[in-house]
Amino acid sequence: MEPRAQRPGESAPQYILITQCLQNDLFLNLDCQLCLPESAASKLLLDSENGTGFRTEGHRRVLSAGQIHHSPLARFLQATVGSRTRGHGDGVLHLINIRDWHVPGEAYDLERRQYGAHCEANTWGAEYVDGLAELLDPPPREDGWGGRLRVHHLTSNTLFDFQHSSGGRPEPRQPSRLATLLDGLLADGREETTHVVVLGVLTDIKIQLLLTGIRSRYNVRQLVVSDALTASRTLERHLSALDFCERVLRAEVMTGLAELARFLGSRPDDDRRLTRGGEAEFTGYASYIQDKEGILSYEDARLRDYRIQTSERLRRAQRTVRFASTFLLGLGAALLLIALALSVVQVVWPGRVTWQTPAIIGTLGAGQIVTLFFTRPVRSVRDALAEETIYRMILESRSLKVALARFHVTTADALRRHEDSGRQLKSLERQLKVLEQIDAADFERLKGLGVAPRAGRG
Repeated sequence: MEPRAQRPGESAPQYILITQCLQNDLFLNLDCQLCLPESAASKLLLDSENGTGFRTEGHRRVLSAGQIHHSPLARFLQATVGSRTRGHGDGVLHLINIRDWHVPGEAYDLERRQYGAHCEANTWGAEYVDGLAELLDPPPREDGWGGRLRVHHLTSNTLFDFQHSSGGRPEPRQPSRLATLLDGLLADGREETTHVVVLGVLTDIKIQLLLTGIRSRYNVRQLVVSDALTASRTLERHLSALDFCERVLRAEVMTGLAELARFLGSRPDDDRRLTRGGEAEFTGYASYIQDKEGILSYEDARLRDYRIQTSERLRRAQRTVRFASTFLLGLGAALLLIALALSVVQVVWPGRVTWQTPAIIGTLGAGQIVTLFFTRPVRSVRDALAEETIYRMILESRSLKVALARFHVTTADALRRHEDSGRQLKSLERQLKVLEQIDAADFERLKGLGVAPRAGRG
């Protein structure tokens, strides 16, 4: 997205770059519970083309000056902040660096219990990432960098940076330093023309809350969050947060670093220094969350169908058992009444009725009727109940297993796009093979339980 050309009579264009939590605790301190895993930290701090990894000393990651200089984050800051210090770029760039900054108190205790100790005031962990301080806090000059750069350093001791806290409970009615600063920068209708970019960590917590605050307070039309220069503790959290920012907060998710620098009014001399390789882009996962939710919803719908079908058949079986029981009780009562009537006749009129013959015939007939109309249906009903119970258990088990299998084969890493179509087909074949193995196991279990389709059934 290219910045809009300045019209006659308009004020100089304005750009705002907000960095969030670019601090040692979140990138280099392995003792910190919120420290990013190596895959996420390397995304911002290591050159993917170099192939080198982090070196550790004790419980800290260590980066050489060369590694920092060639990192994607440093190259981007050089192309934006650095170019402004050299007098280049359009308009004024306001660099707003927000750091987590905690002092002992009730507010910090609440966060510490949930996230562990982090970014404690005046410690190494709360400082800017080693090697990036000169880019985030460039040495001041008498000419103020030609009026092209303004640097603002803010600290926040709450998860929501627009919320003020005096060390105890947050005080939402009192504006924070960030709110006061942005109120001034975006006043007089400038919120509609100012370009705002947010980068840093953690995407699913601090970045998402920051963008929510900006969107809820200001009518910023040009609001961008960087995919390449944001990260979370897992790729799924990162993608979910970006998906929320794009769909709900209507913030543009921008991946290209050169494109991002131009959006901030800079003119990178060499776009190749701002390329990004190795990591998958958010655009490749644009429908990841929806697809994943769709798969799990489909499995849940199938399970409901299974339950409806088996429940109806079980109800019919119960009605059959109830009818058979009623029939048996009625037949037994009728036979007892007949026997009683014959006994009365025999007592009143002796020798008139020979009751042995009808009694024997009636007993044999009743036996045949019970055998024909009750014993066989009851046995069939019992088998049907057992069969339906087994089917229901297996179908529920299958639905759960397939849902779990599809959950795992549709993770962000599994959905990674392959440039080689052959590799993509092989990946799909492997996923289908897993589902086929689940099917085969279920069918074998059905056969072992003796409920497989019998020969002669349509």
